[in-house]
Amino acid sequence: MKWLCLAAGLMLAGTAQADGTDDYLAGLRALQQGDGEQALYLLEQAANAGLMDAQWRLGELLPGQRGERWLRAAVRQGSRPAAVSLAQRYYDSQQYRRAAQCWLHAARQGSSAAQARLGALQVVGYGLPRDRVQAYAWLNLAASAGDAEVLALRDKLGEQLSAEQRDAGEARSRDVLLAVPPLAGEPPCGE
Repeated sequence: MKWLCLAAGLMLAGTAQADGTDDYLAGLRALQQGDGEQALYLLEQAANAGLMDAQWRLGELLPGQRGERWLRAAVRQGSRPAAVSLAQRYYDSQQYRRAAQCWLHAARQGSSAAQARLGALQVVGYGLPRDRVQAYAWLNLAASAGDAEVLALRDKLGEQLSAEQRDAGEARSRDVLLAVPPLAGEPPCGE
């Protein structure tokens, strides 16, 4: 009997996920066609069904706490783009440590954009200690993705450092993802 209840639950969850996918795709179409109200309705249906991408898209579209709530839900499911979006919201509202925490989360998932933002934060000391060698390490890691803007920023910072500082930054960039712990006193990104 327990097995039958479990199987029925899994089938219903699968149906909800399939319905959510249909709503998500229809919501994207409505968005492309300029029907914002219908898009929001359909994306919310898909987000409520648990679709991570729908939660992310809805979070980006909705302002304030409503949007943030959906971004956090997507981050908890592992969405790297949602972590980057949430970090940007925190940064825009001058919550620099929370922004850094989310960019650190996305950086560990391989986001070169988040790695570059962490480097930029450390150049100026927003949310993270001002540390130009550590900033160089982040920018050097992010530059490996080949973004010309990040390469230029890294090189410009490198010109301001001594040869020893550049070498130290390059060495740190090899293990910076493992060496930097989550920020103490800040909730994990998505919480």
